[in-house]
Amino acid sequence: MASRYLRALALLSLAAAQEPNITRCTSGAANITTGKAFHVQVCNLFGATCYINHPYIQDCATESLEILSGECKLYPIFEYVDKWVRSGASAVEELSTQNDLGCTEFISDGKAQLSGACAAVQCSLGGGAWAGPGMTGNSPPTRETGVTNTATAAWTNFSIVEISDDAKQLKNVFLYRTGDYVATTRRTYTWSTGGVTLSTGKLPTSNGNNYGALACLLRPVACPAQNTLLSDASISASDLKMCGATGKWVYYNAVNLLNDASLYATYSGDTGTTTSKNMAAVPFLDGRSGFQSGDRMDDARAVMLHSGDAASSAVLLTSGTFTPKVDFTGEVAGTWRSYGVVFYCDDYARTDLTQCAEANRKMLYVADPNPEEQFGTSSSLSGSGTAGDGTTSGGLRALASLASFAWSFLCFGLLSS
Repeated sequence: MASRYLRALALLSLAAAQEPNITRCTSGAANITTGKAFHVQVCNLFGATCYINHPYIQDCATESLEILSGECKLYPIFEYVDKWVRSGASAVEELSTQNDLGCTEFISDGKAQLSGACAAVQCSLGGGAWAGPGMTGNSPPTRETGVTNTATAAWTNFSIVEISDDAKQLKNVFLYRTGDYVATTRRTYTWSTGGVTLSTGKLPTSNGNNYGALACLLRPVACPAQNTLLSDASISASDLKMCGATGKWVYYNAVNLLNDASLYATYSGDTGTTTSKNMAAVPFLDGRSGFQSGDRMDDARAVMLHSGDAASSAVLLTSGTFTPKVDFTGEVAGTWRSYGVVFYCDDYARTDLTQCAEANRKMLYVADPNPEEQFGTSSSLSGSGTAGDGTTSGGLRALASLASFAWSFLCFGLLSS
């Protein structure tokens, strides 16, 4: 692993006010998922090509991730024992887990020690110009809301971004354009001394908990202990992407990149009912979730975004229907899955963030990586192991429950042997 950090340093020129050692790439690779690491899916809804990388990488061409407009790519959270050292023979890599989400920083002697979920991001504005992270307003940590003119609004720019702990459930973060900035929801950290500043903004995601399962054949696995050396890890690369706690749940998410206001989200009720289930009011550049457990995890459901901040407000957009598949033998369809709908505006040059013309209102469908990228323009998503046309419902529930008991008995025997 260390050998890939011995290449020539590729740095973009930095403003004097920024932390001096940050690598900001404007080139990169289509895939940087080599090796074992906990991954999140980064979706580019900025409207142009974006690049995301750890601030201390050594080679943009191989270590920065290029994401074309409309694409989602897996981004690995690479952790190191000594967070000062990310290259050379003394670089010792740890196995990353969900506990490594969130950008942790330590400042000493004008240098920053940055964890694996700290990232630099650049998105093209055309003509050789690049957008970095920022948010509306000049009074951090929270952003100014209800912005009707990005050209006259105050802005706070950030040195880097955080892939926050909130991302552990949906395992997705989103690159979106507000004005000439990559949108962030709030400031999570700032440090300033000697005329040099390091500030961090949080990328949009949703909320909730990360549920996986006990290790057994084709099921997800429990995450290994934090701070385990990569050289000591026995977990496979694909299992690590799917690891989590052992509760059995299915999540539905709504992410509001549409209008600069809190818009309420609901999702379909149980099969056979007409009453929707509440999520919450979803702030702009943020997400909220609802969850189900038991034999109703396989029910087909859609996600609705309302025109106001209450469930009683009119429905503005309704997604296609997610129909969970049986991903894990013997389990109710939907077990350990997270599905999401990103409601966004594709008028990337708009200056009034509170408005989006009907023709520009779009939806991106995502799911937690399982274990590869899962996104699409319809609720069938893409790839295997996601919402699609395979179901376990109605009269099949009893059979699924019996199979689950038999599978659990077999699994216990295998794990005990």
